[in-house]
Amino acid sequence: MNKVLLLAYHYPPLGGPGVFRTLKFTKYLPKFDYQPFILTVKNPLYKLKDSSLMAEIPIEANVSRVFSFEHRLLRVPRLININLKWFYLPDEHIGWLPFAVFYGSKLIKKEDIEVIFATSPSYTTLLLGSLLKKKTKIPLVVDFRDLWVNNSFIEYPARFHKFIESKMEKHVLAQADYITVVSDLIRDDLIRRYPFVRPKIETLTNGFDPEDFEELDLQKESRKFRIAYTGSIYGGLTARTFLSALKKLVIENEELKKNIEVVFVGNYGKETQSLVGELSLEENVKLKGYVSHKKSLDLIAGSNVLLLLITVLGSKGKEILTGKIFEYLASKKPIIAIAPEDNLASKLIKSLDAGVVVPPRNVELVKEAILLFYKKWKDEKLLGLAINSNELQKFNRINLTQRLSRIFDKVKK
Repeated sequence: MNKVLLLAYHYPPLGGPGVFRTLKFTKYLPKFDYQPFILTVKNPLYKLKDSSLMAEIPIEANVSRVFSFEHRLLRVPRLININLKWFYLPDEHIGWLPFAVFYGSKLIKKEDIEVIFATSPSYTTLLLGSLLKKKTKIPLVVDFRDLWVNNSFIEYPARFHKFIESKMEKHVLAQADYITVVSDLIRDDLIRRYPFVRPKIETLTNGFDPEDFEELDLQKESRKFRIAYTGSIYGGLTARTFLSALKKLVIENEELKKNIEVVFVGNYGKETQSLVGELSLEENVKLKGYVSHKKSLDLIAGSNVLLLLITVLGSKGKEILTGKIFEYLASKKPIIAIAPEDNLASKLIKSLDAGVVVPPRNVELVKEAILLFYKKWKDEKLLGLAINSNELQKFNRINLTQRLSRIFDKVKK
């Protein structure tokens, strides 16, 4: 087999959306004649855990976990509640870098690794990939799951900090033999700011793993009309518009109140909990907290409609293409997306006729969307989506991994 070193801060037993891209690449790379060696962190500064994902790491994979100094680095800034970028660039995981460079360079030499793949965030991982390439002279592929310097959710305390990270970003891109990104928006942003990347950049979206759906009963009937939300609610994202619409509906429609159930799983934040209490929706809204990926998929399978919240206005809302959208699509359950019209996920849903897109602050239109699907459910006309199978296969993790393996073949020549 060919040998590839995957650099990833987020990796099982960690859970959450950041782990799945690297995990699924790891799972399927041996199918395309690449043995994956994974370099990750031993003591991550991250709370979400899902040990069940460890079972997906193939026997061909070799996982190395390296110590990070970050817990000690962060103690004082965290205590005084100050923006960590005053001290740590490109991010708070910089304490992993020296240990990972030392171990990674030894691993490359010992195992005769042929190509490096560095995925971000954490952006420290991209610096790690760049330094390892410089030391070992082997090809480097860098991966952007999010924008870096132009990320709307990153707050720079001063122009100087953004300037420094821009220099880091440019250096990494110049060093890279190839660049993969999860959306055309990221690709276009990087080409606009760094025209030299055009010949060596490709969009490789996130996706769904068909094996995750093999044992799911996507046709099973739920006792109530169930709407499910899976994942995190953070930053400017909020369930306020949806829950306000639901409150109005249960007041106006006693029958719907008896039949509707909304379930949130994941890291949905304190605001969601407060809103459910403030609006007295405890009878209809269930907050389950963070669950394993398998339980999350079971919830999707047992629901009638899936909820997507991208409730950020302006440029921030445009760039979000949450990873769960692909599992939503693979389930062929209709989606209520509360999101800007020009958002990437909104465009995808509309192009596949996979549900309804409602502007982030329009409570009345959200009410109409819920009522539309409820009436279909009541009349037994809420059927699975007729998504074109060829379109869906574009997001199959096996096919995406095959494309990545071809990129590795290309940079090795």
